[in-house]
Parts: sequence; C-alpha cells; structure tokens
Amino acid sequence: MNTWAPLWSPIVDSSLWEEDGDVVKVFVTLLATKDSDHVCRLDPYRMAKKCNFRMPDGSVDEVKVLDILKLLASPDKRRRIKQEFDGRRIKAVEDGWLVLNGEKYREAIRKIKRKQQQADNQRAYRERQKLRGKPLPGEAAALAAEARGDRNGADAITSAALPEEGKPCPSALSS
Repeated sequence: MNTWAPLWSPIVDSSLWEEDGDVVKVFVTLLATKDSDHVCRLDPYRMAKKCNFRMPDGSVDEVKVLDILKLLASPDKRRRIKQEFDGRRIKAVEDGWLVLNGEKYREAIRKIKRKQQQADNQRAYRERQKLRGKPLPGEAAALAAEARGDRNGADAITSAALPEEGKPCPSALSS
C-alpha cells in the first residue's frame, strides 16, 4: 500500500530527537512504511535493510533494530510530564508495529482539510455573490460605518455576519 505520514515540526522538540540518530531513523522509517491502520508490517530484517544497518562483516544488523524497537516501545524516561501511552511511540502487534499516536495525527490532518474545504466553500460563495451583484451579509452597513470613520463598528458588523466555525453561512444554504 502506498501511504504517507505527516512529519509535524514539533518532532524536533520531542525527546525522540534527543535519541541517537539511528533511533530517529527507525521511527521515521516506521512512519513512512506504516499502512493506513498505522501498522508497519516490516520484520526486523527488512527494517534493518531499509535503514541500511550493517554489521562489520556486511550482514544486516537485525539486533540493532530489535534494540531500537524495544526502546521505542518503552515508556519515555526523559520527560517527567504525563504523556499519551506513557511516552511509548509504538506497540508490538501480531503482524508488525503499531504507531500509537497515528490516529491522533490523522484526525489533525482531517481537521486541517475540513477547515480548508470550508474556506474554499466560503470563497466560492463570496465569488458567486459578487457575480450576482448582491451584497454580502452586513456589507452595506459595514461600508457605511467605515465611510463614517467608525472602524470598530465596521469590524463588529463584519464579525457578526461570519458563520460559526464548522457551520456554513446561512445564506450559502439558499444559493
């Protein structure tokens, strides 16, 4: 399956970033190779090959990967504050490794996409209203207040005409 995972900027502020570079490499490999159910189905040998972990004799270093997976599945000892899953990042499951907060970040992406869709819908609605020559809700009153030099009044009028977050503009429903 060809999936993707967002790499959020706070990762560089996390205790994960204080770990050895190989630990970070394994975790990012887990993120990049997990399926849509947040399970990475790579055995330690294939993970070591993807991470290019080699022993001095050139053979694949599975033991290194197993040690790192054990660390990632353990509670985070570096941070004292309460963390989700006690700071564990992964959990061993029957057919691989579950990225524990994968669903949290998927939901964050859904919210971002939903917000963008609402903004796109509102932009399209405004464009349709301009083409029809109809003023937007509160537009005439806001322009009149601004012409009088009442910037605060104009702001209050336009703010009152905005829909609540997550709800479409009432007049958009009739178009």
